Amino acid sequence: MKRTHIAIGLAATIPIIRNNPTGLWGILGATTPDLDYLFGVKHRTITHSLLSLVVSAFTFSLVNRWIGLVWFISYGLHLVADSFTVMGVPFLYPWDKKKYGAKKIKTRSAEDWFIQMLAMMFIVYVYLLK
Repeated sequence: MKRTHIAIGLAATIPIIRNNPTGLWGILGATTPDLDYLFGVKHRTITHSLLSLVVSAFTFSLVNRWIGLVWFISYGLHLVADSFTVMGVPFLYPWDKKKYGAKKIKTRSAEDWFIQMLAMMFIVYVYLLK
């Protein structure tokens, strides 16, 4: 779910964005792979590949290294999180269309909600309780 990707992306990049206003890029990086329909491509193909991760992160790092780093982490975690879903992720697309991953969690299942809640609790802990 989009909320899960945003929560995971923010939780992982908080140490970087606390003193650097790049948080928006973390949200964008965490959700961009699922915007494949805007580009007219099939879901979980090129936007869910390591090729897209590396090319997009490198491009953003040319503008600003912190943005590139936050983008790489949040986009990469999106791919990792999706690899745990039943559908898997074609990490090596377009060279290999096989979908890799643990393929154990169903989207919108109790496990998905639990991961989202853990990430949100981490964010609250880091931002509000520390």
